[in-house]
Amino acid sequence: MEAQDSKGKIIKENFPSEMVSIVGDILAGIVLSLLIISFKSFILLILIIPALLSLRGNLSGPFIARTSRDFIIGEFNVKSWFENVMATFLLSLLTAFAIGIFSILMNFLLVKLYIFNIGLLIAIPVVSIVFTLSISIPCSTLLNFIAFKRGLDPNNVVNPMMTAIDDFFTIICFYLTIIMLGVP
Repeated sequence: MEAQDSKGKIIKENFPSEMVSIVGDILAGIVLSLLIISFKSFILLILIIPALLSLRGNLSGPFIARTSRDFIIGEFNVKSWFENVMATFLLSLLTAFAIGIFSILMNFLLVKLYIFNIGLLIAIPVVSIVFTLSISIPCSTLLNFIAFKRGLDPNNVVNPMMTAIDDFFTIICFYLTIIMLGVP
């Protein structure tokens, strides 16, 4: 009976979060379409988006899991949280740089569109992910704390919700970055 209660609890905690994630991702896709389709460099920009969203998910997920683990086992403290933040930022910057390099290679090999300084293809993902993480990290930490304090398993609730929140803010931060960097 205990296993069935656990399954039911997991479903009750996960389902609403997954619905938020689905709706949030659909809205993020609509916003993305509306914001960047008018750019002359749309073809180059669209090369970066999937990798950037994947990067955010691949690095935010472990951050959220480590933070929720620390809450659950009672070892959450500023030092471990700060180390987690620094590791996430460093991995994000390295991976964003790799996304930029890969985008440059894809442009040289496939797209061959040279309407702006190609170095911007490195700057765009790096700046964008720094902006995104600056929102994501405090938000996910707060959601982990709230879920834990309400007796919910943060691992079930926070990750799906943060997927939608992060995807939306990744799109907004991406857009603000390309505006800030003057991408045509």
